[in-house]
Amino acid sequence: MSDPKISTGFEKIIDPVIVPLKEEADKLRKDAETYRFSLYFFTINLLYAAINDIKSIGLLVTDIKTSPNAKELGLVDVSKSMYSEAFSRYHPVVFRRIFFHLINRMTFLEIPELKSLGRLLCIDGSVFPAFQSMTWAKYQENANAVKLHLAFELNRMLPVQFISTDANSSEKSALLTMLEAGVTYIADRGYVSFAVFHTIAKKDAFFVIRIKAHMKYATQEVLNAYIPSQWHTYVSQVTDRKIRFTNDKHKGIYRLVTFVALGETYFIATNRFDLKAYEVIMLYAYRWQVELFFRCIKRTFNGLHLWSHDPKGVEVHFLIYLIAYVLLLQFKQDCEMQNNDSPDDGAGDEQEDKILPETTHGRRSESRVPPACGVVSLLGGKLKKYWKIGVHWLAAVRNLLFQPVTPSSIKTLCFLKQ
Repeated sequence: MSDPKISTGFEKIIDPVIVPLKEEADKLRKDAETYRFSLYFFTINLLYAAINDIKSIGLLVTDIKTSPNAKELGLVDVSKSMYSEAFSRYHPVVFRRIFFHLINRMTFLEIPELKSLGRLLCIDGSVFPAFQSMTWAKYQENANAVKLHLAFELNRMLPVQFISTDANSSEKSALLTMLEAGVTYIADRGYVSFAVFHTIAKKDAFFVIRIKAHMKYATQEVLNAYIPSQWHTYVSQVTDRKIRFTNDKHKGIYRLVTFVALGETYFIATNRFDLKAYEVIMLYAYRWQVELFFRCIKRTFNGLHLWSHDPKGVEVHFLIYLIAYVLLLQFKQDCEMQNNDSPDDGAGDEQEDKILPETTHGRRSESRVPPACGVVSLLGGKLKKYWKIGVHWLAAVRNLLFQPVTPSSIKTLCFLKQ
């Protein structure tokens, strides 16, 4: 009896997507019989491009045509025009269903410190440059661009929802489109609006949003601004109160937590009255994770170069990168857990000292990060180990795409600089 085939790195990474992809292909009547470049091969080729740092369809065509291993991985050699036809042929809803299948069915590690705080989504938008021919994506007088509006779940550190639009579209409108009851939305000052606050509360959802310093309010009640003793080195002048904004026609009662971190004053509004003051600060500081995700897609994945000029094709482009991201995240967590002699849930002890930022020789780090970010290096090395896709790790994965996944290769991945 022959030994079972050992999967290559690429096969191991994309394995979770094969079943939902085939299910979607089966829904398209005679797709495989009609088109040589069917939905299945179109998707596999694009995932290969996203994972393997191939910036354009032209370069992807060249890579597959000249690679001695492409056929073994199930990639197909087709012309650039066939990609254009496929972008037009397959609707983004197909890829959305695949994406939601993955994030709802795959198992990802959760951050224990956040479990008791409910479902937490960071909201933000990021601009991607577009081709001059994409007149529907007019941004400035001599520039076109598209915007990716994203909901990034803190509990599992992964993207869970998005909308792609022209770059001038409203971020507030995108947030309201994505609202779900029971979810806490964390955002920066671009989302401040009394109408937004009122709509979120009316939807039975929650928000933690930084407001502008000049906004006027009346204090209804002063609350206990509890902060763990270890935090006093990093935040000061903390206040907590119930307030009503003076110009709010909805007359909502909210909560305002203020604090000073690294010399900057923050005003955080929320309708979460159940949280302690330090938890509100912690959640806002965690907002930086969505910025890091955008940086990962744009820089680490080199996803700035759009593959299609069509609005639906742009949506497919973003979905492929999101699918690739969640596949790589699970692959990384699987590798770490296999290599861990005493696997835990990914975050270790839940002591208060886990909340403190990293320091250098007992003083605050001088690295240039957003001031509030210094409040919560919540999980330190564990956050990088289980929930971050770094440039060094991804470069190593790309070198192993054609190689069999073995305990030795897994150990190599796990001991790389994150």
